[in-house]
Amino acid sequence: MKILPLAIFGATSLWMQAAHAVEVTGGSMGLSYSAFTDDTSVSRVGIDGSVELGFNRNISAQVDLGYSDFNTSGLNTTTLGLHGIYHANDATSFGAFYANENADGGGDADIYGIEAGHEAGQFEFEGYLARVDGAASDGDMLGVMARYEFATALGVTGSYDYVDVAGSDFSKLAVKLDRDVAPNVNLYVELGTAKASSGGLSGTEPFVGLGGKFVFGAERGATFEQRGFTRIFPGL
Repeated sequence: MKILPLAIFGATSLWMQAAHAVEVTGGSMGLSYSAFTDDTSVSRVGIDGSVELGFNRNISAQVDLGYSDFNTSGLNTTTLGLHGIYHANDATSFGAFYANENADGGGDADIYGIEAGHEAGQFEFEGYLARVDGAASDGDMLGVMARYEFATALGVTGSYDYVDVAGSDFSKLAVKLDRDVAPNVNLYVELGTAKASSGGLSGTEPFVGLGGKFVFGAERGATFEQRGFTRIFPGL
């Protein structure tokens, strides 16, 4: 179960030793808020940051750090992630990632998987498959997103995330509207629905979200979005 994260760390170490020069190619810092529309006290506040290090034109590593604060449950989680990235060309990138998510109270999970991203004109696509190795149970995750940017710097993103852990599943379908308000600052609003199913019971709730991101270096900052288990929940 630990082979992939060890391989990612090992490959990253070899790349660093082989590289003649390592430079920061991009990164971001973000703040987000989301809540269910029926009860806005069931909410989440998230803070995250990412930095990408380039070893050469094709190889890079991305380091993520994230924090989530859930209002109703009082749960707080921190996530530390690492991506090993291969840039096939200027438009297409492939990655393998590992993240450790730790919740106050002793909950801990290892998340590892593969990912890919592609840009085609004004379109951006990204997707991932992951395995969750939790302290109490294991499961699977997947997600896809597509974004279109208009000439006015206004972007529309559609995304879907799904988690299946210990016989319970959760999915989130969302549409996000974002805009560059400054050369390095992007703000967004989000609408979506979240669906949960466990023990023969299921329910669907709409949610809203808003947030912003400061990007530096490359146009998109770091190559990939952060990966995490609880960070996809609009609220708990």
